[in-house]
Amino acid sequence: MTRPEPAPWWERRPLRWLLTAPSPVSEPAGPQAEADPEAAPAVHPVEPLPQAEPPRMPVPPLLADLAGWAWRLLLLGTVCYLLLAVAQRLFLVSLPIAAALLVTALLSPTVSALRRLGLSRGAATGVTVVGLILVIAGVVTWVVERAVAEVPSLSAELQTAVRSLPISNDTLLRLRDQLLGSLQSGSGSIAGGVITTVRTGAEVLTGVVLTLLLTIILLSDGDRMWAWLVQRLPAGARPRAERAAAPAWARLSGWIRGTVVIATFHALVVAVTLLVLRVPLVAPLAIVVFLGSFIPLVGAVLGGTLATLVTFATQGQTAAIVLVVVLLVDNQVEAHVLQPFLVGRYVRLHPFVVAVVITAGAILGGLAGALLAVPFTAAVYAALINLPEPVHARPRPRLHRRPGAAPPAP
Repeated sequence: MTRPEPAPWWERRPLRWLLTAPSPVSEPAGPQAEADPEAAPAVHPVEPLPQAEPPRMPVPPLLADLAGWAWRLLLLGTVCYLLLAVAQRLFLVSLPIAAALLVTALLSPTVSALRRLGLSRGAATGVTVVGLILVIAGVVTWVVERAVAEVPSLSAELQTAVRSLPISNDTLLRLRDQLLGSLQSGSGSIAGGVITTVRTGAEVLTGVVLTLLLTIILLSDGDRMWAWLVQRLPAGARPRAERAAAPAWARLSGWIRGTVVIATFHALVVAVTLLVLRVPLVAPLAIVVFLGSFIPLVGAVLGGTLATLVTFATQGQTAAIVLVVVLLVDNQVEAHVLQPFLVGRYVRLHPFVVAVVITAGAILGGLAGALLAVPFTAAVYAALINLPEPVHARPRPRLHRRPGAAPPAP
């Protein structure tokens, strides 16, 4: 009997065991695989090694914060721009609403006092509004009467002042010819000017009537209207709305009341000084100073400059210097006494912010924008700083002690 030839060396046990041994990452072979050495070796797929992604440049934390602030500021600026554009487009609605809010803030203490005396809501509102209309009508009538009575004397004094100026007759005649030529060249546009004047007058009358109507509505039903608006908000946002609205309304009310007191003080000082100096047009100049005081930083200066020019043209250089000195003292009294106690505690804005806000308001809305810029900016700022949830102090942990033991030392 022939002896079988031995298997080749590559088929021997040690090499086959290496080929058929389970991989460290694969599951162990079952007993059948271990018992059958002739079985075909298991083929395990070789997984490709994961390719490393190219490293990315890390974003610095400061740049990430700046980017987050940038897109938020851009979004906020876009919203503000759109709101201002809508307000400019609908100025016959936005301006009366703003004026009605200011007048309501000024008259609301009077309405509250009358209601405490026993008057109903409608009666208190009617008495307050009628009283305001009578006061305004009386002041306007007095100003017009004084202006009509003093215009002839002012005209004569101005002619005397012009003759005293170092201007030759040839210069005056040349100026007159230029004035006549401009009037003759513009005679064709008189009809357009009349139409523009009529349209402007109709817009002003519409704005005044709408302001008066909105003021009456706000004085009589303003609190109920606000309560209705708050009830439309989600339940979680109502306390925040109430918390933000109270300081905003307080600052708006404080600004308008304090400014009225300061404007009245300026007007009285200027009126008394002009009466002592025997300057004509005392009433119109006092009203100009009163209205100019509602524009911070520049309004009172412009009104005082106009009064100084009229004083210089009618009473001479000495009277103008006296008026300038009085205006400087009046300005110091306002800056160090009236503003800190009447307006400063409500309008907590830096003078730099006030100057920027007034300039922006004048560019966007003219005189009305300059008048409304400071109070509404202060109100919006007060609402924003009071809108977040207040941070309460953490409660102190309660110490458990045995009955009858002495309390711990503080």
